[in-house]
Amino acid sequence: MKKSVITFLGFYVVNQDELGVRLTFGKFSGQVAPGLGFCIPILQKIYTTKSSIQTIDLPNQQVVLNGNVSVTISGTVHFRVVDSEQALLEVVDYQQSIKQLALTTISDVIGTKTIEEVRGQKASIAAEIEDVIRGTTKKWGLGDIDIRLTDASMEPNLLRAMMRETEAKKEATAQRIKAESDQITADIFCKAARLLASSPGAMTLRILQTLSDISSDKSTVVVPIPIELLSGSNSLTAQYNDIVPVADIEMVSDQVFCYCPSCEQRFNISEVTKNERYDKNPDLPGIQLSCTKCKTLFSVSKMR
Repeated sequence: MKKSVITFLGFYVVNQDELGVRLTFGKFSGQVAPGLGFCIPILQKIYTTKSSIQTIDLPNQQVVLNGNVSVTISGTVHFRVVDSEQALLEVVDYQQSIKQLALTTISDVIGTKTIEEVRGQKASIAAEIEDVIRGTTKKWGLGDIDIRLTDASMEPNLLRAMMRETEAKKEATAQRIKAESDQITADIFCKAARLLASSPGAMTLRILQTLSDISSDKSTVVVPIPIELLSGSNSLTAQYNDIVPVADIEMVSDQVFCYCPSCEQRFNISEVTKNERYDKNPDLPGIQLSCTKCKTLFSVSKMR
């Protein structure tokens, strides 16, 4: 603000935080510095202004951003007078001028930004506004320009919609990460299963380890099961067939005959195959007979 200095017998005092100009017959005749000075009464006048940092609060203004989103912007502008001649003589009211310049520049610059940029890049946007303002205020004798954007608020309905959109994006990201994690876990389990399947000993150790882990829980009942049962009945039958050979069967009229796998001795087993009491080993499938010639134990399928 410009103010006139009161003189006494031509003497005047300029404070340390002030700068001034001298006008002789209304024409600029020099700048005045802080301290005691002298001017010719009536012929000369002294005007001063503050040289310290000045702050102006910028009122709220509504700006339409890129994307047709409306926000309310507020802030502050800080500056100081560095040239009293330009500040007092080149502009009528430098405070009002810089305030209006800041408001129009903020509207022009922020109008090209998106809502994400305004809410997340306030510092860089303020620096861009400062660069524009400095080019003009330099001619007004003002310097040390500092713009601070203090708020960028939106309508409640729009804010809630953006929050829902952000939440949906985060949920989609979480689902994608979980799906990728499940896929990686499944691949690891598949590789482990193939490795265990290729090594029966490894499978046995894994089962024993699982039983050991389960046994630590006192509320769990552990029932031992032969590992052969886990591979299916076909493999169990094959194992029995490897131990006890199966005889060939021939049916002639109403009689059933079998042949010893070792010596080809023929036996009439019409009654034997229908009565389990002739079975030498009831634990094995079918009926087990002993060859009377070579004493070989062989199996005969049970007749229905």
